[in-house]
Amino acid sequence: MGVAVGVNPWSLEATIVPDGHIESAAVFAGILLAQAMLFAVGVWVLLQRSDWLIRPAIALASLILTIAGFEAIFRLVGVEAHYPEPRRDQVMRAPGGPTERRPHGFIPRVTVRSTYASNPRGYFEAGNTIDHIHNSMGWRDVEHSLQKPLGVFRILGLGDSYLFGQGVRREDIALTKIGIRLQEGLDIGRVETINTGTSGTNTSDQLATLREAGLSYDPDLVILFYVPNDVEIDLYDNRQKVEFFRDYTSIYQRPDRLSEFSKLWGWARQRFQQLYTARKHVRDSVAAFSAESPGWRQSREALQQIQQLLRERGSSLLVVIFPFFHNLNGHYPFQKVHDIVSDYCESIGIPVLDLRDSYRDYEGPELWVHATDQHPNEEANEIAAEAVGAYLRAHPELLR
Repeated sequence: MGVAVGVNPWSLEATIVPDGHIESAAVFAGILLAQAMLFAVGVWVLLQRSDWLIRPAIALASLILTIAGFEAIFRLVGVEAHYPEPRRDQVMRAPGGPTERRPHGFIPRVTVRSTYASNPRGYFEAGNTIDHIHNSMGWRDVEHSLQKPLGVFRILGLGDSYLFGQGVRREDIALTKIGIRLQEGLDIGRVETINTGTSGTNTSDQLATLREAGLSYDPDLVILFYVPNDVEIDLYDNRQKVEFFRDYTSIYQRPDRLSEFSKLWGWARQRFQQLYTARKHVRDSVAAFSAESPGWRQSREALQQIQQLLRERGSSLLVVIFPFFHNLNGHYPFQKVHDIVSDYCESIGIPVLDLRDSYRDYEGPELWVHATDQHPNEEANEIAAEAVGAYLRAHPELLR
């Protein structure tokens, strides 16, 4: 094996990962410098010629020679683009079971099996899989009775795939762990958590879930897990929210025709697309929270209506903002989105917890489910549960 480009979909630059063919980055840099010097020699020879008809031919030959030299170097040391295999999801239905999704959930009683290309943490099951089992409501949870048992404090979670727990076991989901922590640390009776998290939903969808289904369970506290893409299009318009790895990196997940013949072209193309698409994603995400954005306006209205519904029933509401897991310990590019959401919630009296501070000791990718799946892994969920539990203990008025 040679060296491969380690593709980090969130990074603005790819990383060259060396192995035995290159002893140090300095050696590789020296080779590139030598090739640049060869090009400079060609230019110098060109300038010595007085025949203007010969100069273009020499320039073209020098350029071709330089490109060929770089191509030879890339092949010699094994530098190439890397095209990771994306996550594969398989929906497994019980014989004779439902085939249509519920209005405010997924297909009842199905198992969605996610398969990854590798198992670097040893966390996945056999075959690098994780099963997501749904109950009769189409939620990734156990069954819950509509009538709340006596002495039970119910917490209902609203959110998308971050709450759903894509890529982690149910017992490792933040909401599940929050219930356990509160059960152990507070005298509020038995704590029961209900996870309505559904992949691809936005705040308007979550309002509908609460109004049409969630309130029937008589929750004492609702925790809405907000993610910086929660202003995107409605799942129930038969369109999907943008997922960064799938949508913004798809152009360099697959090689084009020229990449099949040129290592240099494939590597350079991937680097350019990585830089361009990552920056475009940041720009688009921040712009989606401008005051004029229809998505952000709908999200604000949904937050207000959720607050009003719960206030009328005497239930509490907490908004928890999850970050995107990129550059958390540096210049986090989505902080403006967090600030906009936090400021709005505070302005209308909704308690809000921004989890970004809880992850400041991390870069981000080490908390991904997988290199091809940027959802929070079991460690990230544990950190979130600890932060939310601490916040609730510090604000006991939300637990009454």
